[in-house]
Amino acid sequence: MFEGLRIRLGKVPWKMRRFLSNLGYSARFLRSPSTRRVKPSTTVLALAVVIFVGFVLAGGVYDILEHPISLLPTSYGYSVVIQGTLGQQTLNESLIAAFLYFLGVGGLYMLLRSTRYAYRPRNAYLLLILGTLTVLVVVAYSASLINTKIGGG
Repeated sequence: MFEGLRIRLGKVPWKMRRFLSNLGYSARFLRSPSTRRVKPSTTVLALAVVIFVGFVLAGGVYDILEHPISLLPTSYGYSVVIQGTLGQQTLNESLIAAFLYFLGVGGLYMLLRSTRYAYRPRNAYLLLILGTLTVLVVVAYSASLINTKIGGG
């Protein structure tokens, strides 16, 4: 099948063959600069992914769909945490969770940056200690928040 096509194309005049082979080059004016790919920065893309994941994990979708109250009135005042259930949350509870997630990511970023200061040990140790303390505080406070939410006090 392709052999017959090649024989037929061999009988076409050379000007026609050149025109058909250069058709893509001849039609280059049809391509606009907008068809080129725009490659976003990896830093911006990573930051956008972290913000989106933090929003979803903190309960941003729940906040948008359910419109929860910001503080829960109790007999002794107001509470930020709805105790006894994991299926409901207040608006302030989700904001605290989002703040903790982003603070934890900041602590992990400080730990990452501390490895880049090999020839400046003072900066490396400072970032290492600050990052470790930040991550430990976030883990402790997150555990305390979930313990309060479950009903352990």
